[in-house]
Amino acid sequence: MVKQKKLVAVLAVLFLFTTAAHNVFAQASVQDIHGRYLIEHDYRPSSSLARTGWLSDYYPELLGTPGDSKVYYFEGSKPGGTLFVGGGTHANEIAGIMAAVMMIETLNVEAGRVIVVPNMNSSAIGNQEREPELPAYTSRGPSWISIRTSSGIRYFKYGSRATNKAHQGVADPSGGYVHPDSSEAPLAGWEFRNLNRAYPGRSDSGLTQKIAYAVMQLLIKEKVDVAFDYHEADAGGRLANMMVANPKNIETAAGALFDLELDYGLSLKLEPSNMEFRGLSHREWGAGTDAQAFLIETPNPAMVADAPDDVDVVNDPENPLGSRVAKHLYATIAVVRLFSDEHPDKAIRFSGLPGFEDLSDKGLGPYLQ
Repeated sequence: MVKQKKLVAVLAVLFLFTTAAHNVFAQASVQDIHGRYLIEHDYRPSSSLARTGWLSDYYPELLGTPGDSKVYYFEGSKPGGTLFVGGGTHANEIAGIMAAVMMIETLNVEAGRVIVVPNMNSSAIGNQEREPELPAYTSRGPSWISIRTSSGIRYFKYGSRATNKAHQGVADPSGGYVHPDSSEAPLAGWEFRNLNRAYPGRSDSGLTQKIAYAVMQLLIKEKVDVAFDYHEADAGGRLANMMVANPKNIETAAGALFDLELDYGLSLKLEPSNMEFRGLSHREWGAGTDAQAFLIETPNPAMVADAPDDVDVVNDPENPLGSRVAKHLYATIAVVRLFSDEHPDKAIRFSGLPGFEDLSDKGLGPYLQ
């Protein structure tokens, strides 16, 4: 009888776990009344949220496609400039997504506006296919991460680097991908589905190019002043812990990095956009709009060449997620502060984000709702 009771208890636990896992993973297949392929992200906006919209508001052809993504608008009581923050260009670069989520959940905007798109490539966030042509690190990592908060354990989606091949609508070019405005040698064919090779986008090409086109239209129509694209890189590679800035705003970037070193002991490398290499966000956003454009790279342990498939992207001892998120957020704060000082009529003022050391030491859990 005792053995039977233990067996029943074990089966009950397995049933609850299986049911919970099914409920989490089933969220990826939900569609709304407009046919949008939604992942029901558990994001809980702060009281500064003015409204939500969609990328398809800027390019209606995205409506009803897996490329549409939610846009969060935060507004202050005083006029000012507009900051844009995008995470999830590469949906396996989880610190960029979670930095955007942290902004969504804690922001208190006092002057100007902040526009956040936490999952810029919604097709990639739902793409867990192991595509042999993609580098191994693009699919290394969990399908979801879990973070313990005061309201319980919360789950956040972890995806792939590229748009799902089934969603692109056009086959990867067999001879390699060449940006239509580039004279560079062809990239691997799958780069056709890399959002950060697609700007300024096209309305007559694949889904990835249409997403890029919608983002560019957002930046133009919303008259964005400062724009950030949050990324991650190989923890031991050249790009890790780097800010890339469009040449037109390289001085602002240099000043911000000086302040970060002075205030927090945070040392980030600085690199200007390569204006000959087309398709990158910082290059095309800065060239094609009035926005000052920046990209941040933090060190993701899953992107190291010999990392195991079950690498812990949240609690890595050398590069924990909280530290990586803090780098994204405080680099943004430093740039926005300088921009606002230099353009008082377009000042962007906000508060509410956790402290740099708090996030680095305690992680995200204490600060998510």
